[in-house]
Amino acid sequence: MSNILLLVSRVLLAALFIVFGFIKFQNIAFFLNLREIKQVTELVGIGPSPLWFGYLVATIEVLGGIAILIGFKTRWVAWGLVVYLIIATLVGHPFWAMEGPVRFSYQFHFYKNLAIIAAYLMLIVSGPGAYSVDAKIGEKV
Repeated sequence: MSNILLLVSRVLLAALFIVFGFIKFQNIAFFLNLREIKQVTELVGIGPSPLWFGYLVATIEVLGGIAILIGFKTRWVAWGLVVYLIIATLVGHPFWAMEGPVRFSYQFHFYKNLAIIAAYLMLIVSGPGAYSVDAKIGEKV
C-alpha cells in the first residue's frame, strides 16, 4: 500500500511542475513580464528578463516534473526542486514587504510553496517507492 501512495504522491507532485512548465513554454512572454520574474532577473544581475531565462525555468520545471513522475534520480531531483522552490518562494512571494489586498495573495502562495517544499522533503526521506525507475535500476528506494 505504501508503494502505491508513494506513486500517487509522485504523480501529484510532478503534475504541478509539468503543467506549469508547459504553460510557461506556451506563454513565455507573459511569464517573463511578471513582476516577480523581473525582480529575480534583476537580483541575479541578468537585467531585463531574457528569453533564455524563461526557457530555462520552463525546462527545469518540465524535466524535473517528468523525473519525479517516473521516479528517476528521485532524491537528487527532489533536492533540486526544493532549492528551486526556496529561491522562488523567497524572491517571488515576499508578502512581508507588501500591504493591502496584494499581500494576501503573496502570503497564500508563500505558504503553499512551503507545503510543496515539505512534500518534496518527505519524498527525499521516503524515496520513490517500488514503482519507479530508481527501483528498476537498483537505486536505493
